[in-house]
Order: sequence, then C-alpha cells, then structure tokens
Amino acid sequence: MYRLYKILSFALAPFLRIYFYARCLYGKDRIESVKNHFGIATAQRRSGKLVWVHAASVGESLAALTFIRHLKKQFTDVNVLLTTITVTSADVLASKITSIDNCCHQFSVADNQFWVKRFLDYWKVDAAIFLESEIWPNAVHMLHNRRIPIFLLSARLSPRSFRRWKLFKGFFTSILEKFNCILAQSEIDRERYAFFSPNNTRRIDNLKYANALLPCNEPLLSKFKKICSRKKVLVAASTHEGEEDIIIDAHKKLKNNFDLVTVIIPRHTARVKNICALLKKQGLNFSLRSEIIDDSPTKSEIFCVDTFGEVGTFFRLADLCFVGGSLTPVGGHNIYEPVALGKPVLHGPFMDNALEVRDFLREKKVAFEVKDVGEIVKICADFFSNEKKLRAVSKQAASACRNESLKQIDEIMQLEKLLK
Repeated sequence: MYRLYKILSFALAPFLRIYFYARCLYGKDRIESVKNHFGIATAQRRSGKLVWVHAASVGESLAALTFIRHLKKQFTDVNVLLTTITVTSADVLASKITSIDNCCHQFSVADNQFWVKRFLDYWKVDAAIFLESEIWPNAVHMLHNRRIPIFLLSARLSPRSFRRWKLFKGFFTSILEKFNCILAQSEIDRERYAFFSPNNTRRIDNLKYANALLPCNEPLLSKFKKICSRKKVLVAASTHEGEEDIIIDAHKKLKNNFDLVTVIIPRHTARVKNICALLKKQGLNFSLRSEIIDDSPTKSEIFCVDTFGEVGTFFRLADLCFVGGSLTPVGGHNIYEPVALGKPVLHGPFMDNALEVRDFLREKKVAFEVKDVGEIVKICADFFSNEKKLRAVSKQAASACRNESLKQIDEIMQLEKLLK
C-alpha cells in the first residue's frame, strides 16, 4: 500500500507544482511558500541540534509555540524549525516567533519523496514533532529510515477520519507504528489511535490548555469599548460560509430587545467581501474593522474584522462569544480561547475536532451548544437580560483552567536523552 502511495505522490508532482503556483494567484500561497513546499529552504540552518515542529494552521501553530517556548526553557541552545501550511498561520506567527531565540519558520514541505529528501538533507533534524493530525507517510517513513525520533503531539482523530482509516488499517498501522510515541489529547482519541498502534499510544491533557492568552491590542480595545459603550457585544469568531447567515439572523432578532453590537471574524479573511454583500442585502449598518480610525460614534451595528491577529482583543470586548466551524460540519475550532479570557462561549453541534475540550467546558458550565438561530437567541437573551448571571459564568469561565500537559510531555518524551 505504501509503495502505491509513493508512486502516486511521484506521479502527481507536476500537477502539484501547477496547483501551488496557481494558489499564489489567489493569495493562498507565496513564492517563498511554494519553494518550501518543494523542499527548498529560504532560511539558514544554524549549527547544533535541531528540532522540527510541524503544525497545520493557526490553532495548531499557537499550541506549537506553547510547546516550543517550554522546550527552549529546558534546552536553550537547541534550534527549532517550525513549519506550517497556511499563509494565515505564517502571518500570525510572524511577530511571535521573533521573540524565541534560534527559532525560524518555513512553510511545510509537500509529501513527495524527492522534496522531503531535499528538506531532510538540508535541515538535518534531530527530532520531529507533528501536532494533532499531521501525518505524512513519506515524511514519516524517511524520518524513520534515518533513525530520527518522531512524535505525534496532542494527537486527535475525528470520527470521519477514523472510519476512513479503518478501511486501510494495514497502511495506517505501518505509518503510526513508526512514531516513537503518539500523545493523544483525549481518551477517545487515544482509543482511536490505539486501534492501529496500541504499543506507542498514550493520553495527555490537551496542549491548548497550556497556551498563553491570546494577545490584546490595548489601544484598539479601548477604542472599541468607547464605540460599544453601554451596548451588549456578541463576538462570532472563526466563522465559515453559512454561519454568518445564522449569526446575522440572530442579531436581527436580538436587537429588537437589546442595544447590540455583533462582531464577525471570519476564519478566512478572503470571505470578507461575501459577508459584506450579505450584510448589504440584509440592509444592516456595518463597518469593516480596517475602516475604524478613532472612537467616534458610529451607526454600525455589525463590525466585520478584515485584519489579522486581533481575535484576542475582540474576545476581551465581548459579553458572549460564538466560535464557528461548528454550525457547519467543519469540526469546530478552539472554544477554549475565549473561555480562558473569562468569556462564556457558544458553539454548534459539529465539534468532532475538539470533543474533549467541548466536554470539559460543558462540564464546567461555561460552554453552550446551539443548533440554530432560535437557540442562539434564547441563550444570548438569557445572559443579556441577567447581568448577575453573566458575571457569575464569566468568573467561572476564567477559573476553568487546568494544565498538566507540559509535565506529561516531559515525562513521556524524555527529550533530554535525545538532545544531549
């Protein structure tokens, strides 16, 4: 089966080249990232031990930074290469990674054996750590053949992927058995991975619990606090197509009883034009975040965020938060981020990517599942009309923190033996 995968990855290489360059036309890739996808480095490899950490996109990247900072406290001289897939994640990381010594970012190498070989020959990694569900057969096989330790950190496996993987159990077992250790972020994820590779699968707490709080732009927060003074604020973050319609309908119903401002932060800013068209069609007063220059009063009842790296600021502004990718079958995004800032969070029923976090926060009674406009309106109205209840749940949210993951990682991975 793996041999067939190698043949296909080789045969598809010319089409992948066209695909990556075409993505540049839409802003989804850059010339630098395309080079990296082909295994061509655009940064210098420093002398000394090097740990390769790979994460897919924004959420995983922030968890990766948490791990990298912890790693650097223990091994100050170790170099770290952080690779990610998306341009968005690179933009978010740009300012953060400069504060970490001997750490650089590259875009991920595509899983073609020749490109991976070029990547490994140049970077000469001493250990490889993949996050969540990033499993690339060629990369894993080639790392294993070079006797480079491989770890899967905060591993998760959605029900859909698990069903698909079971159809090719032998293939995925041959890949997963090559990991030194698979550290699953929940018991159900551990069980799913153990179905393929029981001997190297362990459970740890979700690494996202250890993430630093999302950053805050204090001048921007102060500005919006004045703009939204005495108003209720609902922040809908990481929304996908179809979810903005629901949030807008909920806003229209809620504004009949509350002086409400809704902030929409799409998962992909490329969709801002579509959202603006929808808001115009609904006849709602709205502004783009980039249009806000000062704290002058505005008639806008909805703000659409078309900038990067400000989710933490708007979460702090909110009375209630909704996190998307959950009303449509995307699998959900990180609902822990607003809770860590003391904000109750709403989410849809599609949370396959974060079941453990969902269950933990629901148990703490700071996360609330909503299935449609009616349920969003009901929960929001309940909180908006009961300030005492909102403050109590917000206080409870801020205390709903736990973290043993970094300690567990140290005990299980024992990197000190690998990085001497």
